[in-house]
Amino acid sequence: MIKSKRDSTKLKEKVGNRWLDVLGALAPSLHHAIHKTGTSVPCPINGGTDGFRLFGPRDRYPTSQSGGGVSHSYRVFPDGVDLLMWVNNWSFPQAFDEIEAWLGDKIVNVGPVYEAKVKEVDDTSLRNWLNFVWEESISLEDTKAYPARAYFSSRRMLTAAKAAKNIRFHPNLKYKDSSGELLGVYGAVLCKVQNNEGSPVQISRIYLNKNGTKVDLGKGNKAKKQTPCVKKHIKGRHVKLFEPINGYIGVCEGVETALAVYEAKQFPVWPNLTATNLFSFLVLGSSGIHTVLNFVDKDRNKAGENSAARLRDRLESKGIRVIDLLPPTPILESDKKGVDWADQLIRDISGFDIIDQTLEFSYLKQA
Repeated sequence: MIKSKRDSTKLKEKVGNRWLDVLGALAPSLHHAIHKTGTSVPCPINGGTDGFRLFGPRDRYPTSQSGGGVSHSYRVFPDGVDLLMWVNNWSFPQAFDEIEAWLGDKIVNVGPVYEAKVKEVDDTSLRNWLNFVWEESISLEDTKAYPARAYFSSRRMLTAAKAAKNIRFHPNLKYKDSSGELLGVYGAVLCKVQNNEGSPVQISRIYLNKNGTKVDLGKGNKAKKQTPCVKKHIKGRHVKLFEPINGYIGVCEGVETALAVYEAKQFPVWPNLTATNLFSFLVLGSSGIHTVLNFVDKDRNKAGENSAARLRDRLESKGIRVIDLLPPTPILESDKKGVDWADQLIRDISGFDIIDQTLEFSYLKQA
């Protein structure tokens, strides 16, 4: 007998608003997150203190309705099928069949029971280490910072990188994996990350080889990493690369996106590093900022556009005007996840003219 095609859309319709029950039954490792929806808890895969979150009632798509969640160091999982595949290391057919079995009151298999070990972070020692790393770093103009210059030059954004604040280079920085094992010592581009109050809280790192290419240390060991964060109770994580112009500022996810916009149009953009951080971005009333241009990633799964809608709702409720701008370049077959404004810079710089068109009634110049 030929089994009917697995239709995830129909399956989600059957589950309806019962996703928390599904996740509770099939993924025991999510029990902390299920009891604290909307709050960051230890990651069910990597442990730590606040690396994972299920969406709460204040979120645009609560987990109870979507089944989704977010790993702050990895990505957003838009629905329950996707989340179960990740947290239980299941294939799509296995996740689908187990959910279907649960819906039919049949015997189901469950994922691994994993008790995440909570790491207590000492803010004092962490802050001292962050300060030490930053003080050891050097300007991009330094002769020893060649790998950083080569990296940004290959992306056609070296001028912007040199003009930016809070970007430096560390010639010899240790790379440790999630278990603490030392995998090597490399040069690294450093970005000083601050919260919504303007306090430095974290350092974002891009590990590079001597020729300026990103290091490749195998699956699970990404070249781009973020340090633990101090003052975790205060929301917002972004890099203040440039000063606002006449009350205008841009926001985006990646550092390269921000530099691409500045390279093309000298318009200031603050990268938030992840879509999750963008949810929490807030402009203080005393900043004088009245308009935010959100340079949205054009993702195949619409993740960038979904996060943009949440940011717009949040800032507009505070009286801040928000304008979303997606890169005009199309998503090509070779683009695995989608395209961003850094891709636009490589493919067609004229696409940035949309910024001038958007702000045609304002005369913008670098402060």
